[in-house]
Amino acid sequence: MSQFNLRKKARLSYYEIEEPNIDEYIYCSDCRDYVFEYCSIHGPLLVVPDNKVPAKTNFPSFVPRAALTIPDVFLHLAPSTIPDAGLGVFTTLTLPKNVRFGPYRGNITHNAASNYCWQIYDKNNKPSHMIDASNPNKSNWMRYVNCSRHWCEQNLVAFQYRGHIYYRTIKTIPRFTELMVFYGIEFANKLKIDFRRYHKPLLPAENSQKKYIEKAKDEAVIVVENKSNENIVGPVNSKCEKAHPSVPNNKTKQVKNKVKSQRNDTKKIHKRKGIVKKAKDKNNNALKNSENLKPKLHEIKTQTDFITQALLKIFRGKTGRRVLCKNLQVIKYYFFILM
Repeated sequence: MSQFNLRKKARLSYYEIEEPNIDEYIYCSDCRDYVFEYCSIHGPLLVVPDNKVPAKTNFPSFVPRAALTIPDVFLHLAPSTIPDAGLGVFTTLTLPKNVRFGPYRGNITHNAASNYCWQIYDKNNKPSHMIDASNPNKSNWMRYVNCSRHWCEQNLVAFQYRGHIYYRTIKTIPRFTELMVFYGIEFANKLKIDFRRYHKPLLPAENSQKKYIEKAKDEAVIVVENKSNENIVGPVNSKCEKAHPSVPNNKTKQVKNKVKSQRNDTKKIHKRKGIVKKAKDKNNNALKNSENLKPKLHEIKTQTDFITQALLKIFRGKTGRRVLCKNLQVIKYYFFILM
């Protein structure tokens, strides 16, 4: 027998398990935290895939392949609401929150040669390459999504997942609204979007109208009708009796409509005040009548008490008293309600 125990032992591995890359995490907007693959509480994202386009199609050659990849059940292409922006992507149905579109298709490059590029980062969070969708025949419909000019217009967020770019809805989007995503500060500057005003609140419509009317009054222009039915435009003259400052018709109509609505509101308020006064008067009259009836009811109550005592003296038997007590209790109950 040897001094050493030569039994086979299980080998121990001190190799540390590698944590998943940042590229495999997804941000959950409800939990406000990054989650591996999907959120176990709020569930995975609703994936909407692209339409599959075969190599040969019956469409004419001028129709790009990217336009055919759009999921036509949920989305469609139309002229953008942004001036001089070309086509845009609009919703045909109301889309809920946390809907995923993608991935973003295009050629792999290392230089941003166009405005259709997205930067891809590697495991160490360093830029590796770019996806360029400038060629419509080698990309998909996501190239037509325009950049938002203000945070109120933005309804999509771009994120990287496993080496690809996807778009996710950040709120419920009603039908026939344009999908917009923010491209980033660099591309926003190229598109002449002021990033300093991106997160600022919008001015209300009333303030803008007031400013426009004040400018129009300061820079008032008169229109004088000649016999030849020609309009002569010039500055305001105090000597001219027929001169009047001309403000654009649309703005004057809006001002008139506001004045009318204010008048109608004041009339409604006066009517409500009159109705309230009438109701108060009715309540006061009812209280006065009730106060006048109280002494009469008190007299009736004293009389009934006197009658009950007299009847109890007359009906000295047990049976007679029971019958009287039942009837008198009912009478007293009704008088108590009246009081």
